[in-house]
Amino acid sequence: MEGTSTHNLYDLTDIEMLSKNDDALLGNILGILVSMFESEADNIKALVPEGKWKEVAEVAHKLKTSVTHIRANAVRENVLELENYNGKSNAELTALAEKLCNSLAEMRVHLQSDLDKFNARKSAE
Repeated sequence: MEGTSTHNLYDLTDIEMLSKNDDALLGNILGILVSMFESEADNIKALVPEGKWKEVAEVAHKLKTSVTHIRANAVRENVLELENYNGKSNAELTALAEKLCNSLAEMRVHLQSDLDKFNARKSAE
C-alpha cells in the first residue's frame, strides 16, 4: 500500500497479498485490526487486576495470528510469552501484559493512520 506509515512495528505485505488488490477488502482488514487491537487490549486490562492469567493467555492466543500476519515480530514474541504464562510471577505477567497493551495501542495509531491515508486515497480516485 503506497503511502503507509514508516516504522518497524509491522509490515502489511502479507495482508496486501491476501487482499489480492481488492481495495475494499484491504480497507476492511485494516479496520478490523484497529478495532480488534483496541478491544483485546481492553480485555487484557480488565483481566490483569484480577490475576486471570489463563484468560489473558487466551486473548494473547487470539492475537497471535493477526500479529503474525502483519509481521509484528516483537509483539508476537510478547504474545507468545503471555500465552505461555505458567511459571511466571504476577509481576512478570503484569509487565508483559502492560507491554503488550502499549504495543497494541501504538500499532492501532499507525494502523488507523494507514487506514485514513488509504481512505483518503480511495476518495481522491
